Amino acid sequence: MLPWLVPSRSIKIAVVGDIILDEYLEGRVERISPEAPVPINLIKQSTLAAGGAANSALNISQVGAQAALFGVWGKDASAESLLAILQRHNIASESIVTAVDRTTPRKTRVTANHQQMLRIDWEETQPISEEQQHLLMAALAKTRVDGILVSDYGKGLLQGELLGAIFELARRSGIPCVVDPKGRDFTKYQGCSLITPNYHEACLALGLKPEDGHSGERLATLLRHHYGLEDILVTMGANGMVYSPKEGEAIFRSPRAREVFDVSGAGDTVAAMMVLSLASSLAPADAVDIANLAAGIVVEKRGTQAVLRHELEERMFTSQPTLYGRYFGTSQRAKKPTPKLVEVEKLAVIIRNQQAKGKRFVFTNGCFDILHAGHVTLLEQAKSFGSYLVVAVNTDNSVRRLNKGPGRPLVELSDRMKILAALACVDFVVSFDEDTPGELIDRLLPDVLVKGGDYVVETVVGAKTVLARGGQVEIVELLPQRSTSRIVKGIMDQLREENDHGVS
Repeated sequence: MLPWLVPSRSIKIAVVGDIILDEYLEGRVERISPEAPVPINLIKQSTLAAGGAANSALNISQVGAQAALFGVWGKDASAESLLAILQRHNIASESIVTAVDRTTPRKTRVTANHQQMLRIDWEETQPISEEQQHLLMAALAKTRVDGILVSDYGKGLLQGELLGAIFELARRSGIPCVVDPKGRDFTKYQGCSLITPNYHEACLALGLKPEDGHSGERLATLLRHHYGLEDILVTMGANGMVYSPKEGEAIFRSPRAREVFDVSGAGDTVAAMMVLSLASSLAPADAVDIANLAAGIVVEKRGTQAVLRHELEERMFTSQPTLYGRYFGTSQRAKKPTPKLVEVEKLAVIIRNQQAKGKRFVFTNGCFDILHAGHVTLLEQAKSFGSYLVVAVNTDNSVRRLNKGPGRPLVELSDRMKILAALACVDFVVSFDEDTPGELIDRLLPDVLVKGGDYVVETVVGAKTVLARGGQVEIVELLPQRSTSRIVKGIMDQLREENDHGVS
């Protein structure tokens, strides 16, 4: 298992920092405005995401650990949206201070044809009050955690006095404190266990020109001598990352991304993985390996997103089997994690990432009680309409409510899903407990909706949602004389006939 998934207890990390709401308005430009020489962006989708310290906390939560968020936000709609995201991912938010005179930072990115056109920021950067600092520190001091992550976005939260108190608390508690820094002066970070600047941040803090091509190891050495820092991890984008400990040899890792689509939030992910690894007593080399793999995953995604547990496990297996074997056991080395059976939240993230790369997702649903040739033919035809096929399966309770017949379903949900996942044409399998898949379709937003039989487009559940986004609905013919009900009836008729003739 991942090293922070301790059987006896879950690792818990306090994330202290600037909480930001990231908003994405995704659209398409096809003409120029008659009012001014500017493009008209027809917005197709609006997405809200956790940014800043909230994204760091989300990274921790999504890989299976516990996260408690400490910060300040306003009493506004942005804070309400962030709270909903935090609650959905079980991130503790009770210690966030609400300031009625402060605006919650929000970054709105407007994109067209998957290219960013404009970013609009709402924010205040004046220092928080002493009272608010005391409230945060008091809440942090009474919370049991295994590590602290300080996420500084320069929005006025992390003042020198508060930082000093945080570092002292970590030192007294014997836990690691990792800082994701900001600004020109790193003096205020003296006393933390590890600092994780990117290449440009390190150059800025040293007054060096980034275009001069400094090595990560040299930057780390200069930062340590100039600011009296301890361990330093410099991330250098396409040039990988360098971990420079106060004592010992530097560790260099080349980048692990397959394709780079967006570097937003990559620093949050690196810092989150480092504090988790250090809190789990990992060797620095393993910690850097895990952080490097996680960073490679998130830069392949559009927008600010977290790395997911199954993504990290699978990347460890495929890219670093020795590392995978160390934490999952040698008996599991040859067993690749199966990504087909996924939770809805994880699948929604996967779909969004792949759609941004031009991939098309096909959705179909059913009970699939006894899998037969009719089902397989439908699924194979459905897959032909796109890049990935998602099959949604009614839960056992949902099947019973549909009144398919006495004793239905005959096969329980977990078995039905496992059998579907074994088909080569099926890419993802999820379940839904409602009578219809309408809510699920609204959450996943597939590109193609497929149904078989006597349906017409107007009667297909979810058709309006898919068509409104420019998608399509396909009705495919079913194989005649194939159905689960017919199979069950045939078996029952055979049993009755055998019983009538006294066959045992």
